Formats: sequence, C-alpha cells, structure tokens
Amino acid sequence: MVEENKEKRNFLLDMITDAHSLIYQGKKDEALQCFDKILEKYPREISAVYGKGMTYFEFGDLEQAIEQFDIVLELDSNEIDSLYAKGAILSKLGKNKEAFTFLDKVVVLEPKLHIAWLAKGYIFLDETKYNEALICFSKVEELGQKDLVYVGKGHALRKLGKLEEAKANYKQGIGIDPYDAEALFGLGAIEYKNDNLKQALDYLYRSVIQDEEIVDAWEILVEVYRLLKKPDKEKIAQDKLNTLKEK
Repeated sequence: MVEENKEKRNFLLDMITDAHSLIYQGKKDEALQCFDKILEKYPREISAVYGKGMTYFEFGDLEQAIEQFDIVLELDSNEIDSLYAKGAILSKLGKNKEAFTFLDKVVVLEPKLHIAWLAKGYIFLDETKYNEALICFSKVEELGQKDLVYVGKGHALRKLGKLEEAKANYKQGIGIDPYDAEALFGLGAIEYKNDNLKQALDYLYRSVIQDEEIVDAWEILVEVYRLLKKPDKEKIAQDKLNTLKEK
C-alpha cells in the first residue's frame, strides 16, 4: 500500500509538473492531455479535474473551466479551490448574484482566505454597495494583506465622497506599483472633481496608456480636453470612447 501511494504521488507530480510547464509555453491541448492521463488511471482524482479547470481558465475558456469545477464539486461539495474559482469566474462573467453563492460558502468554510474577501469586495463595488465593499476590504487588511486593497478602498471611498481618504489610498497603491492603471484613474477622477484639470489630465493619460479599455477614464478625458480647449485630442478621446462602448 505504501509503495502504491508513493507510485501515485510520483505519477501525479510528474504529470502536473509537465502540465504546468506546457501551460507556461501556451500549449493548452498538451497540458489538458497530461491531466487526462491522470484521470485515465485515477478517474476521481480531484487535483486533475481542478487542473483541467484552471487550464481552461488560463486560456480564457471560462464556460469549460466552470464545467470542470462543477465536476470537482460533485466529488466534494466543500472543495475550497473550486468554490473560489467558480465564484471568481462567475463574477468575471457579470453573474454577481451567482458568484456570491460560492464566495460566501468559501468564507464560511475558510474565513481566512483573503482572496475570497477581496473578490467579494470588488463585486460589491460593481454592485455600487460601497460600504459593504469597505467591510470586505477591511477583512483583507485584518488578514495581513493590506497592500491588495488600496485601490479597491480608493474606489469605494471616492464613490462615498471621501476624496482625501480615497486619494491617500490611491497613492499608497501607486507607491507599490507606479503603473497601476486603476489607481492612476482614481487620482485623475479626484483631480477632475477638484477642478485641477492639468493634474487630472496627467493621471488620466497615464492610466489609459497602461490600460486603454478603462471607459470611465476616457469619459473624463473627453471632458478635460473639452475644458482645456483641445478639440483635436477631444475628438481622439471621444472616438476611442465610442469604440469601447460599442464592444
């Protein structure tokens, strides 16, 4: 029995290591084959099914990823990683109510899993429930992961009109990553609200350079260019905004 367990452990380690290497190389099908080889020998091996789900997720095949996580949860309804992964994907798909079902179960089973609280916080932001978002972000801080919540807290505080506190959080985020597009956007939005147009322009321009798909940043940029009487740049920003909204 001991020898069989050792053989299984070594086989799983080899296959999973190979799969991760193939994922890194962008070889989705080959990585999936590694997990399928495991499942041929051990049909109920949760690590292999979960691995397939994460492979699909890595390559943007979200519905197929969910199918694999569902298989895991049929085998073990309390499997934390799959509960979290399914909740995170559902949130990404805009299915926030369904996402909460899984993330809520995660924090009941494992209250110290900070990524679940973080995910809940961002869903509350999306649902415009800013006080609830702050509660979740505070939980992440309590769990020793303060660096992860500066931008989220900044967004929640800004929406609640607490601009100075929001600004302080965004700057903390910039201190960690000077190229954080969301933090740059947040600072730009605050400067725009305070009528500091040139400073707003600087932050917002830097934001869309890092992530050109932040619609809110382009909306404010259009107004800033209009107020600064820069019609050519206003038109460019407006065209980009229109393109994003058509997606």
